[in-house]
Amino acid sequence: MEKDILVYFFYGEDDFRIAKEIEKIKSGILKKEQRDFNFDRLISPSPEGFLAIANSYPVLSEKRVIQVEDFDGSFLNDTELLDYLNSPSPATVIIFYDNSPKINENIKFFKELKTKNYFKLHKIRLLYENELFSYIKNLSKEKGIKISDEAVYCLIRYTGNNTVNIDNELNKIVSGIKTENKSKELSVNELKPLLAFSKTFTIFDFVDKILDRDIRGAFSIFGVIYNDGEEPVKIISVLYNEARKLHKAKVQESSGMDFETILRINGVLPFLKKKFLKNLSSFSVRELKRIMELLGETDFRLKTTSYPQSLIFEEFIFKLGFLDISKNLR
Repeated sequence: MEKDILVYFFYGEDDFRIAKEIEKIKSGILKKEQRDFNFDRLISPSPEGFLAIANSYPVLSEKRVIQVEDFDGSFLNDTELLDYLNSPSPATVIIFYDNSPKINENIKFFKELKTKNYFKLHKIRLLYENELFSYIKNLSKEKGIKISDEAVYCLIRYTGNNTVNIDNELNKIVSGIKTENKSKELSVNELKPLLAFSKTFTIFDFVDKILDRDIRGAFSIFGVIYNDGEEPVKIISVLYNEARKLHKAKVQESSGMDFETILRINGVLPFLKKKFLKNLSSFSVRELKRIMELLGETDFRLKTTSYPQSLIFEEFIFKLGFLDISKNLR
């Protein structure tokens, strides 16, 4: 808990990491035995109900904590609520949580509170791909285990950026490791038997097929992962990131930059070096640029038309066959 902060406002789509941050605040204020009398979680409260609790004194504790969820703009802009928040009780810490990717910071609530030194606005978005490595490394350390870079990469291929799945898998890994081995770095071969995921294929398997120029294989894997619930928009995002990285590296290569520098600038891990260079040699700048254009067009159609998403995406895969990247299509 930050000193002197009385009002927190959390928003974003990463429920797991938001819950962890809120738990840190609660734990920093209240001991477990104090929570029964001094912690309230309010779901869709009325301003009157909220104020009744906010103005009450803590029991056998210096402070009480109120967590507020599932509210709307009319609640936040309530006159009596704002009067209280402009002069909050020093014995009450309030945590607002809005499970939304964006908020309207132009409403009166934020305009009045943003300037207060006791108010803190927290946005916790979904992690980007390049942030997952350090996140998993740090979370593994918290859980008392060490994981090799290659094992982390393997885990990401199973979980993506879903932090709930990452945490669940790490908990299962911790449970499956013998106590005497927890101080050793876990290799990818030791990790795989401990993974609980039972999916036959993942988004990354699909991306591999595209980059291997195997359109027939990409069609087959798309059908599997789509039926497993993967969203085409998410698949596009992952593939676009890979194509953009290769396009950037291809431009660097054409400018005369050496491969070691290209690998370092693009953050390619040592065990992925061979695969990255293979993919780099398989495409021209023109092909990669066209792939990104097709991805943009497909993303737009997915978000703006009522045409079946599976058919839109299959059409995208089919178009790739005309870029001369489908050597395995017979």
